[in-house]
Amino acid sequence: MSDPDFLAAPDATLAQMRTKGALVRVKFPLLGTLWMTTTDAAARRVLKAPQDFARDAKASGGKSLAQRLWWMPSFVKVMALNLLGTDGDAHARLRGAVDRAFARQSVEDMRPALTGMADTLLDQVNPNQPIDIMSNYARPLPLRAICLLLGIPDADRDRVVKWIAPISTANSGFDILRALPGLWRLMRHFRRDFAQVRKTQRPGLISDLIHDPDSDLTDQELLSMATVLFIAGHETTVHLITNSLNAILRSPDLQQHLTDHPDQSPLMIEEFMRHTSPVLVTKPMFVTHDMEFEGIALKKDDMVMAGLLAANHDPDRHEDPAKTVPDRRPNAHLGFGHGPHICLGMQLARAETQVALTRFFARFPNARLADPTAKPKPLGKVGMNGLARLDVVLEG
Repeated sequence: MSDPDFLAAPDATLAQMRTKGALVRVKFPLLGTLWMTTTDAAARRVLKAPQDFARDAKASGGKSLAQRLWWMPSFVKVMALNLLGTDGDAHARLRGAVDRAFARQSVEDMRPALTGMADTLLDQVNPNQPIDIMSNYARPLPLRAICLLLGIPDADRDRVVKWIAPISTANSGFDILRALPGLWRLMRHFRRDFAQVRKTQRPGLISDLIHDPDSDLTDQELLSMATVLFIAGHETTVHLITNSLNAILRSPDLQQHLTDHPDQSPLMIEEFMRHTSPVLVTKPMFVTHDMEFEGIALKKDDMVMAGLLAANHDPDRHEDPAKTVPDRRPNAHLGFGHGPHICLGMQLARAETQVALTRFFARFPNARLADPTAKPKPLGKVGMNGLARLDVVLEG
């Protein structure tokens, strides 16, 4: 899943996997051996059946995430109370609170601010020397956007981003341990901020969650929710922007298409999401009872992941999936997931990426890769498809 050659051209390997079936055994770092879907249809079946495939191992008779993290500091265990790892009524309650808060936020209303953020970041780069567009543009833009969405005050944003940076870039167990002090500072900040927001309402998702009269979130759930939204709310977009810029800069045809048809940039973004699939697989889900699925006898507590990259390159769903078709339609990809856990922030991710691409090429139409012959260096993070850096020459 992190092999550069596979990520650059995954279709042959994925086709070989499909010959073994719609559900295959794979070895995955940290998780061991488990099942993964290889087709679009199988992935959708898994993601639409939480009664059969649960996010919380407790539903299959195992230990919940909080129980499995008994040895971790208490501030880390709070993270187990988030909607990403819950099912059924518990998930519906948490998701409902966030959905109501999101409903009060207009992504379209955020576009002028997103455009200003993109322009400010592009103003700060030196166009006369190669730069890493990942660290200078593709990462800070979504970080600033999620601060805006959550309603983090301007005075706090730089230090909050500084605390979260080691978590965002963690690629190993050691990196995760190194990131824990920043996570502790972030959560301590949120606790103090919540107390202030309760006294004085302000714009943003955090304030909407706190002042929602229909919400029954506990303080711990609110803390977990804000932290998870902050971390998960920007990471996928970082890699979608970087992967999209990389694809365009490697293809004059794609760049020309964006120039000639700016109104089709939303279609291009959907295609980049499908083709590169920044999130390769879902979190593991636990089989809740003995059952047969896609001809395989599954046992209670077996782990199953939906292969999103495999689904997005399934020729039974997408014609010529190895090809990037900028105006592909229909394009019913699973890049943002499917079912009850479909991505909350997908509309914001789309808007951020559209702004990022259009502003970048409006400012630097002659931008090119610093070394077009060099193989892209993958991120190396388990389950993610992104680049560690993207060196670009902006002018000349």
